[in-house]
Order: sequence, then C-alpha cells, then structure tokens
Amino acid sequence: MTEGYLKNWLGRGLYAVSMMVVGPLNCLLAILLRWRRVPTSVLHVSYMVHVPWHTARVLRRHGWKADYLAVGESPYWSQCDYLMPKTNPLTAAWREFWVFWTVMARYEVVHFHFMLTMTRSGWEVPLLKRMGRRVVAHFRGCEARDRDLNMRLHPRLNICEQCDYQPPICTNPLSQRRRGLAAKWADATLVTTPDMLDFIPGAVVSSFFAPVEVFPNNSGPWDGQRPLKLVHVTNHPGIEGTKQIRLAVDAVRARGFEIQFIHLRDVNHAEVMRTLREADLAIGKMKMGFYANSQIESMACGVPTITWVRPEFMTEKLHNSGFIICHLDNLEQTLVAYMSDPGALQKKRELARTSILNLHDEDTVIRSFIQAYTKSN
Repeated sequence: MTEGYLKNWLGRGLYAVSMMVVGPLNCLLAILLRWRRVPTSVLHVSYMVHVPWHTARVLRRHGWKADYLAVGESPYWSQCDYLMPKTNPLTAAWREFWVFWTVMARYEVVHFHFMLTMTRSGWEVPLLKRMGRRVVAHFRGCEARDRDLNMRLHPRLNICEQCDYQPPICTNPLSQRRRGLAAKWADATLVTTPDMLDFIPGAVVSSFFAPVEVFPNNSGPWDGQRPLKLVHVTNHPGIEGTKQIRLAVDAVRARGFEIQFIHLRDVNHAEVMRTLREADLAIGKMKMGFYANSQIESMACGVPTITWVRPEFMTEKLHNSGFIICHLDNLEQTLVAYMSDPGALQKKRELARTSILNLHDEDTVIRSFIQAYTKSN
C-alpha cells in the first residue's frame, strides 16, 4: 500500500466519522433555520476563476445580492467574496459545516459552476433543497462531456480525441457523482455552449457575456509591413488543436509570410488581457465545435478571432461578425488569404468588438441567469 493511497484512505475514514456527527446537526438546523435567508440573493460556487466574480458584480447591478464562493486557490486569479480553502481530513467536515451555515444557507439560490460543490461529498445540495433553496447546476466544459459518445458523434474532428486531462475529467468518479447530483436535485441546468447539448440534452444554453469594461485593442492596424501577431490562449493544447495550429503557422511561414505566434499557457488573467489587446489576430477552440470565453474576450478587445463552429450552430450574425470561422483542415489557406489582404483583416477588426457585444450582450446573458433563478419548475 503506497503512502499516498494510505493518506487518502485515512482521510476518507476521518471525513466519514466526522459526518456521523455533522449529518444529524445539519438535519436539526435545516428545520430551525429554514426561514433565515436574504431575499433576491444568489451565491456562485466555483473554482477560483474570473467569470463568476464578474458575473456576481453584474448581477448586483440588476438588483441581486450576489456573491462568489471560491473553492480552492489559483495562481491565475485571486478575487472572491468567500474562500473555501483546502483543509485537512480531520477538520474538513467541520469546516464545510461552518461555511454552509454561516454563508451558503443564507442565499435563496446557489449557482454551482462546473457543478462544483463546496463540500467533498456534495451533501449541501440535497440539504439546500430540503430548506427550500433553489439549486442551479451550470456545466461549463469537460466535466459534462462523454468522450466515447463525442468520438462516435463527431469522428472526423472533436475535442476529445487528443484529451490532455489524465485521466479524462469526464470519466472521473467525482464528475460522474456531480452529474448525478445535478440530475436529481437541480431546479435548472445550464450549459455554456450548444455542443454540450449532445451530453445534457435538456439543459438551457446560457453563454458567457462579453466584458464591456475591457479596453479595445491599442495597437495599430496590421498593414502587412510587419509580422502578424497571432495569439493563442490555452492551458490544454491537446483539446484546442494547438499542434495542428502550429503546423499551419509553420506552413504559412514557409510560403514567405511573417507570423509572430504567441501561445499563452499558465499565465494569469491580467497578462492574457494585456497580450490580447496588442494582438492583430487571435485563434482558439478549433476542435470543440463552438467558441468559448477566451474567444469572446479577444473579440471584446477588438481583435478578430479564428475559431471553428459546427455548421448546425452557424448563424447569419456569426457569419457577419468579427469571427473568422475556419476548420483546422483549412487553417493554412485561411491565414494566407487574410495575410495577403490586410484590408479584409481590417474589416474583421472593425466588426470584432461591436459584434461580440451584440452576440453576447451582458444584460441578455444575465437575464437568462435570473430566469433560471426564478422560473417555476
């Protein structure tokens, strides 16, 4: 028996013993304190990332008491209203008990991003329901996908074929348990991109919103007289198609075009935004079938962005936006076409910020959240 396995085994045992006391206390307090909640309030629970922080701030402008509880820390983002740090197994259950009753239980709605629970076992989800609180499950990525199904449905190109999560998040027993919690207890289930409906067909698509506070691109138009600055933001090159992107860039360089390719990985959000504002072009999410938050943020910076959207998700608005919709197989030709015609790239640049603010209007996205918080089952 390895030392790590022994520690995990002992940790689970200590947690289970603690829950033998915490569980009955929860049942008693759920009866006594069911009434104690703040009207029009929502608590966002997530990993330590920037999206729920900004979401809570926008909700406040719409009249909600909205706060963000981060589970764990991160080198890339540090702002939250409440922090649930990692705790040792001896005190974990008691720490969860304290945070639940001093923080979480006061809110009418709890919005679980990534369906990440504050507790190790997810015991707060059924307890919230027993107290009459509203539970919103929000799946944002691979925690909701099914690798085998995805590869069957989209054998030619899919986000799962070169998965660099080891083991894949979708096969993790913890992810499977959280999906089960959502299926059983959630009052509303949201997904951020339409491709995720392959795996959660009854969910509501509620996307990211474009950040209006982002400053637009502060570099001059690319005129073909200097290397084109192409920015690619991802910590997971396997699922993004980074290898194929690099091969296409190298092929374009071999044809005499100058490209400065910048791959941002393991950097904080502030540095990502600084780099995007100086870019001529961005690229990302070339295998998923739809774009995600980094592409929305690059467009908000006024930077045209190459991405791939499955044909069934294409719309006239997307076609006429600052996005350059391109399949990986055609990336080399697409880069050559725009580098041969700086005027065409400039037209896309002029469309980028205004089109993304329209496609992902902050108020529209927030209203979809509020509907999930208030709509009767």
